[in-house]
Amino acid sequence: MGLTSWSGDKPRKYDVSIAKNYLNQEELEALNRIVTAYLEFAEVQALNRRPMYMRDWIAKLDDFLKLGERDILTHAGRISHELAVDKAETEYLKYHSGQSDQITRVEKDFLSAAKKIEKQEHH
Repeated sequence: MGLTSWSGDKPRKYDVSIAKNYLNQEELEALNRIVTAYLEFAEVQALNRRPMYMRDWIAKLDDFLKLGERDILTHAGRISHELAVDKAETEYLKYHSGQSDQITRVEKDFLSAAKKIEKQEHH
């Protein structure tokens, strides 16, 4: 499926449509640092009461990424968001159907508790 991170014990359908869930630890750390630095810049702009419009933010973000020698996307890509989500959800359904035969942690805990009760009843 390609996921590298998710919340909880197992991935959920929701997790497969979040792009950052496919980043490795190093990429995720770089993304977090870039976002933090950019938000600090935005806060300084707000403190200086400098009006910024969406087109300004886009241009500043591109400049900011270029400053860090990051590649800038110049097009939307070959695959639409909808097709990417459909593909990810299809892969998740394959994964999930394979997981449905496995016992869950709740079921393991229940069986363990049932065994303990059974042992207590026999003693």
